[in-house]
Amino acid sequence: MVPRQGAIAIFVKTPGFSPLKTRLAQSIGQTQAERFHTLSAKAVEAVVRHVSEREPVVPYWAVAEEAALSNPLWKQFSTVFQGAGDLGMRLARIDRCLFDTHDYVIFLGADAPQLPVTYLLEAVELLSKNVDQPQFVIGPANDGGFYLFGSQISLTQKEWLDVPYSASNTAEKLLEQIQGRGKIHKLPVLADVDTIDELEIIKQQVGIPNSLLWEQQQVVEWIRQRDSYHS
Repeated sequence: MVPRQGAIAIFVKTPGFSPLKTRLAQSIGQTQAERFHTLSAKAVEAVVRHVSEREPVVPYWAVAEEAALSNPLWKQFSTVFQGAGDLGMRLARIDRCLFDTHDYVIFLGADAPQLPVTYLLEAVELLSKNVDQPQFVIGPANDGGFYLFGSQISLTQKEWLDVPYSASNTAEKLLEQIQGRGKIHKLPVLADVDTIDELEIIKQQVGIPNSLLWEQQQVVEWIRQRDSYHS
């Protein structure tokens, strides 16, 4: 049996091209917020690369700015342009684009640098199976959003648009869109970083330090150095 081939799309913005981590920047400044975003994206990149070397999945950067598609930050993976519009429109566009050539798609944020390799491997394993009904995987975030969403079927633009993003019920409403369409698997809750408070949660969720990839360790070290400097 030929294994199903998936795609993993990491949604990113590019420093210098778009405002990013604006709520975090209000507390620690734009330069430091951009530093976190870059370190966090590289940590997620490392997790995805680790998985893609073991499983038949193709990684992509879903880049917010068309002018930044060739930016050196995103050189490790192929890039796709998110397109215009709000997050729902951009998710719908990447969904259509990647389902043209892949059997399933996993959407990842770039701001949960503590994402364990095992979580992503579990999502790939669930979605790579040929089963009688469609499979979905969601990784809920502690703020009500989601850090990972994977699907064996393409969602419609309306389904993506009917979800309120950056809300306390984002994940809940996304699950409502797919209720009854297949089997839903839930990963453990993780924090994704939007505010300074969540930087502290990251340190609590990294588990055993020596189980982290080097790039993830760099994020934790940056948080600890920042805490030490401001204590």
